[in-house]
Amino acid sequence: MTERSLENKSDRPTPEVDYRPTSRDYFYLMKFKVTKILLISSLYDAFTLEEEGLLMEQISSEYRDLALSSPPQIVRVSTGEEALEELRQRRYDLVITMSQVVDVDPCELCAQACAIQPDIPVMLLAAGPEEFPVFQSIKDRKGIDKVFYWTGDASLFIAIIKYVEDKVNATADTRIGTVKALLVIEDSPMDYSAFLPVLYTEIMRQTEALIAEGLNEQEKWFRKKSRPKILLAETFDEARELYEKYKKNLLGIITDVTYPRGGRIEEEAGFQFIDEVVDEDIPVLIQSRQSHHRQRADQLGVSFRQKSSETVTQGIRSFLKQHLGFGDFVFLRPDGSEVARVSEITEFVDVIQRVPLESIRYHGHKNDFSRWLLARGETTLALELKPKRVSDFKDDTEMKEYLVAAIRKSQREKRLGIVTEFSRETFEFEETFNRLGGGSLGGKGRGLAFLGQLLHHSNVGRSFQDCRVHLPSTLVIGTDIFDMFMAENGLYDLIAGNVSDAELSTRFSEAKLPEEIRESLRLFLRNVRQPLAVRSSSLLEDSQSQPFAGVYATYMLPNNCDDESLRLDQLCQAVKLVYASTFSEKAKAYTQSVLPGAEEKMAVLVQKLVGRQYGTRFYPIFSGVGQSANFYPVSPLKREDGIVCVALGLGRIVVEGGKVLSFSPAYPAILPGLTTPEEIADSTQSYFYALDLKKTRFDLKEGEETMLEVLQIQDAEGDGTLDYVASTYDINDNRLRDGATSRGPKIVTFAGIRKLGMLPFADVVRELLAIGEKGMGRPIEIEYAGTLAPDGTPEFYVLQIRPLVTLRERQQVIIDKADLDNALISTTDALGNGMLDGIEDVVIVS
Repeated sequence: MTERSLENKSDRPTPEVDYRPTSRDYFYLMKFKVTKILLISSLYDAFTLEEEGLLMEQISSEYRDLALSSPPQIVRVSTGEEALEELRQRRYDLVITMSQVVDVDPCELCAQACAIQPDIPVMLLAAGPEEFPVFQSIKDRKGIDKVFYWTGDASLFIAIIKYVEDKVNATADTRIGTVKALLVIEDSPMDYSAFLPVLYTEIMRQTEALIAEGLNEQEKWFRKKSRPKILLAETFDEARELYEKYKKNLLGIITDVTYPRGGRIEEEAGFQFIDEVVDEDIPVLIQSRQSHHRQRADQLGVSFRQKSSETVTQGIRSFLKQHLGFGDFVFLRPDGSEVARVSEITEFVDVIQRVPLESIRYHGHKNDFSRWLLARGETTLALELKPKRVSDFKDDTEMKEYLVAAIRKSQREKRLGIVTEFSRETFEFEETFNRLGGGSLGGKGRGLAFLGQLLHHSNVGRSFQDCRVHLPSTLVIGTDIFDMFMAENGLYDLIAGNVSDAELSTRFSEAKLPEEIRESLRLFLRNVRQPLAVRSSSLLEDSQSQPFAGVYATYMLPNNCDDESLRLDQLCQAVKLVYASTFSEKAKAYTQSVLPGAEEKMAVLVQKLVGRQYGTRFYPIFSGVGQSANFYPVSPLKREDGIVCVALGLGRIVVEGGKVLSFSPAYPAILPGLTTPEEIADSTQSYFYALDLKKTRFDLKEGEETMLEVLQIQDAEGDGTLDYVASTYDINDNRLRDGATSRGPKIVTFAGIRKLGMLPFADVVRELLAIGEKGMGRPIEIEYAGTLAPDGTPEFYVLQIRPLVTLRERQQVIIDKADLDNALISTTDALGNGMLDGIEDVVIVS
């Protein structure tokens, strides 16, 4: 006889699900980094480079100021011979050579360097303008990639390094879609050496500001690595090639007027490029020393800056802010007067509802909204808004409503499937998973976070157009807060001794949560007025080897008191009592029996309670547990079809083992083992749990059930929920009639859901179990609840996912012919299998 694990073959179609960690994309960004530079310069040039201080210190300081990662190592040599020997011995990412090298022509040196390390970028640094004529023509540079002019500012080195990284990474990074680019067309080394450092500095600062808006550390890293690239072209033809390659990713263009085209200098190449190549929606800045070009720029409707060292920073910064969306969004009236300004998208939604409609129309005509969003990395939203025109809306009010709805939808979708760091600046609690504090999320929290990823990357949410499938809005208080709470209140000494559960609850209730956590929870409650569930999420919960369900405490809160301080105290008490349940007599005894010596820590989930208010009580239409493996299938049910237990009201009745309805989601019309009305009436639910909303003042130390109300099934007749879950027993005909409209006793059969399809329960559960099992790679168990949204749309919430602990006695047993031939006794009617120890004698009665 052999054993087979529950990961057996299933004949149901496997749903498509691609779990993609949110960190995956940013690992592919900026794969090439300049980490080692070979600098070739004479002793005098080296002295010139470091005239204002050590060059490396200056570069390191610039890196710190711009919040960049570690600066590269710079190795300096004095001669061409030393440089070539270095390149033979070690790998370098970049070569920078001064124009005067002791023993060799710099062009010849660069050619030899590339022969040793092919494709290595080589930059020439000219110490004065008198050296430019030698290298002015691109064809005279041979192995030199670019010529720069050293002015003594270490930020030029930053610009060179970032230019090289952008050139190498641009193709791969822009293919991801969220990375944008800025095209610069300039053939004067003196000019681009002057404004490239300014451009990079402004881009880095914009990126740093956006990093602060990141929802979590992974998104912050992604934003940092997805900063706009700068693409530098020196000729018309090179610029056209870059434009055609990257036009879908371009934020804007900065161009000179006179530069080569087709091998010869073209006096108005910049204007020709705008006329012949550029789409009208792309912002353009014309730069020229000739002031008369301003008139032509005005005719083309593009910006103009007259070149001079005094205006380079101001001119570039103004263009980036006014035309590329960098910095704040400034709401203006048509006459140019300022109405309001915002720095973050969360502010934008609030402010746009207060600004005059004429301002919204003004910016709508100029496409400013999509441009600002694009600069902030909101690519999908920006591309949605870009084709919209003011004329598409019947009036300005409709346009404003569309903008607000589009931004809110985008922000909500962006939060799906990720764990967002809780902060005062970015707090949202609609369909989000927020994290407060560090440490672990705990078993339940970790499972929910993973499930959020699965739902986000699968098509389950789109498979059921008539039902919303999602997680409840959740705030996780990490285990670091538990450690802090225990240490600050001296509670480790308490639990070291023998203490009763009553004393434990009292001492933990009297202890103080860290003040910053209380303030965060106060902010949370100002935004959330719905009933709450405060649930445990310990390190050991959802263990893959031992079940921990029901070991720790869960508290339900009405959260409906007008006194904010009282609501805060109630929430804090619930959190502290969940902490206390970590060390209850039951919890300690169970932990030591299954995992001796294991150290337990507690995270806490604060979730919006699923359900609706019916008079003075609150409960969902259904709640329950689903398993992807049915350990006791009765034909035609199969083990891999799974099994669900479902009840009216809160799920406490399922957890405590009350009478509830069980069936396979693959065969919802079949109730295993129940054939007659009498059997069904005797074996199904007779009471349900609801949250009592009448209580606004209470003491949770009285127990988890303090806020719960036990009701009889007939108590729900006026709520309308029995239409979905009940059948009516016809005494005269001795039969059950589907629905609750007939007169007679009501029996919970879930006929409206199972048989009449009033809610797509079975299909949703079946899909979720399949996705969860595939995602976890093993059988799983989910907790769920369902209700109706205010607009009547069915809503299915997954409250928890965990591995289904497969003890040995639950493994599937395959019995072959040899087993039957050697068996003492056999039957084809046995139900399930198990293990019994201590049997010594077997008596057979024929």
